[in-house]
Amino acid sequence: MKTNQREARLASFREALPHYLRAAITCLLCVWLAYNLYETLEVMASYYVAFPVGDYWRIASFLKDYQELDLGVFWKQHNEHRILFPEIVFAIDMLALHGRMILPIAFSFVCYASTWAVLSATVLGDRETPRFDAFWAVLLAGVVTFWQGSALALAQPFLLQWPLMQVAAVLAIFFLKKSADTQRTSYLIAAISAAVVATYSSANALMLWPLLLAIGLLIRLPKRFLAALGVSAVVFVGVYFIGYRFSAQTNFSALLAHPFYFVGFVGAYLSMPFGGIKSAVFFVSLGLANLALVLLLMTLAWRFRLLTTPPAVVLCGYYLFTLMTILITSAGRMDPADANFVAARVPRYLTVPFINWAAVFLLFIWMSARRRWRIFTTRRLTLGFSLLLLVGTYKLRSWQEINAAEFGNEQFAVLSLDNGLTDAESIARIFPSPEFVVLYLPALKKERIGIFCREHYKWFGRELANFGAMQDAKISGAITYTYPVEHGLEVVGWVNSDDARDPFPRIFLANERGQIVGFGRRPAAGFPSDLRSLKTPEHESWVAFVNLAIPSRSISAYAATRHGLAAIDGGAVVPALGAARPNEAGAPLGDIVWQMDKTWALNGIPVLPVYGWLPPTAAYSSWQGHDEHTGQIVAEFRAPANACIVLPVLHGPSIGGASARLLDADSGVVLADLPFRDRDVLWSLWRVPLNSNVKRLRFVATDDGRDWGQWLAVSAPMQCK
Repeated sequence: MKTNQREARLASFREALPHYLRAAITCLLCVWLAYNLYETLEVMASYYVAFPVGDYWRIASFLKDYQELDLGVFWKQHNEHRILFPEIVFAIDMLALHGRMILPIAFSFVCYASTWAVLSATVLGDRETPRFDAFWAVLLAGVVTFWQGSALALAQPFLLQWPLMQVAAVLAIFFLKKSADTQRTSYLIAAISAAVVATYSSANALMLWPLLLAIGLLIRLPKRFLAALGVSAVVFVGVYFIGYRFSAQTNFSALLAHPFYFVGFVGAYLSMPFGGIKSAVFFVSLGLANLALVLLLMTLAWRFRLLTTPPAVVLCGYYLFTLMTILITSAGRMDPADANFVAARVPRYLTVPFINWAAVFLLFIWMSARRRWRIFTTRRLTLGFSLLLLVGTYKLRSWQEINAAEFGNEQFAVLSLDNGLTDAESIARIFPSPEFVVLYLPALKKERIGIFCREHYKWFGRELANFGAMQDAKISGAITYTYPVEHGLEVVGWVNSDDARDPFPRIFLANERGQIVGFGRRPAAGFPSDLRSLKTPEHESWVAFVNLAIPSRSISAYAATRHGLAAIDGGAVVPALGAARPNEAGAPLGDIVWQMDKTWALNGIPVLPVYGWLPPTAAYSSWQGHDEHTGQIVAEFRAPANACIVLPVLHGPSIGGASARLLDADSGVVLADLPFRDRDVLWSLWRVPLNSNVKRLRFVATDDGRDWGQWLAVSAPMQCK
């Protein structure tokens, strides 16, 4: 009796086991998806920059046009693209929401999530697909869609054009299939409208129209609908090119001239983000395997008469649209000399391959469910893809951190602007032309755009006590580094975050009179690599800026805690040497006697900066075609009558072995050691005040570095204006 009961219970358990496994897999996928979604939103928040960056400065220059409701601004190209619909979102953000960039970022995320939702809806809506199998496909597609690496693109407001184009394209295909199935005109209008939005969001969607016509023929769209679609394609594509300026970079002939490289470009593009893991052979092979798999699935769908079903039409249609997007991109970005296919793997394209992987997972699992495959069962596919995703995303962590450094640099630069400084080297982290940024800053400040909405500039000169009660006990930390910038001082330090009870505490800088002269905090996206040192614990570091419009001889740092302001140990003296702007430099001195080693020569600089100041007289460089050259150059000259001198210096990307100092030529006393910093690749102008008793000066620049990027250049010293 007992044996029979045990056998019955065991049989019952075996019968119920598949149901338990399905439920367990579903629950785990739900948790994984929720975790990825949370992580992505959190990372997007940490990457957030409340100020124009990169291409978004186009929007800053359009502010006046938005205010005057000049509709012509929406027709202006961005490179090869007409971004009419993203531009509308940008204009609303600038006019109604103080240009905080939150609206385009939020809209970008909604479009991105909606693309996944529409693709998923086609699978969930297929009545022939078992429910659990459909759920697994949708959840797994969501897991790859919302992996936190997608934040590298979603956190950039100007990249709204890509998610908006993607959701519009997939909706166009979805509604076109609906119009064929129901023969309702409203669905055709919706499909055409979505295609228009896609086209006028990114030039890549110009290829959507021939794809829609091909799909219309495949699904036997009524002739009158097909005619209407064809007329719409001619009209909206034709209008697109009214007043169009073709980019010099677009070169379709290069695809024919380098067919094998083009195939590699396609593979590299399709492999992302997993193409960030290993070598070119790996990611090209991965992308081409992706392509081969989908072509096989499409062939099987055609053979089994599934190619005209809604899931196949939408999923295969979207995949083909991705291939057409790559075709357009390669025509403008492909560089056969680039063996690593960098142009195909930049973060700004990431939303396209992310969703493409989701479409591949959906298509494969859906086909398995519909055909009841015995080897590639839905369970095996789901578990196999899940394992690959776990391994792949784990290995991608360092790749994501490297690419996230861009956001940390941007937050650093914007912090300097928030402190009222316009240092060219700092601004270059958010836009290559500091002059362009400075030109539009007054208008942005007047209209309280971005960071200026908070009006932090009103803090300067106010008493420190106005910002919180002063705590008796000091907090663990220190100022570890100061660096002069134009009309200010860059300050780096650390603070014990446990004592501050905040991983990103607000830092206040005060002068000897207790006046606020600057503020800062740790960039949420990560501390800039060129500011890291052994003296500054990376996870407790902060950066702040001093605005020397408030006269200061010394500074002290304070951390904002829950109970008020706590002083940080130590302080810093404001150096006499300062960074000068080009308009503060006068005429070059004329009585200079140069002495140099043979490794130094006139000019010989590897690459002159595209933007920034250039010296009015000849420059001397230690480079001469090789980084390993070393040597010294010395200039002797009389001190200018106004007892103030400006020294121009340029160095390579790495400062190892580089030094420069100004001495009293008569006594040998060092008057100033010029500071160097990695990444500063523009000419630096250093303003040095002199004592009236100094008559002759000696300027000595030494290059002892032999590694990559270690070279030095100087030009004739100038008197201060």
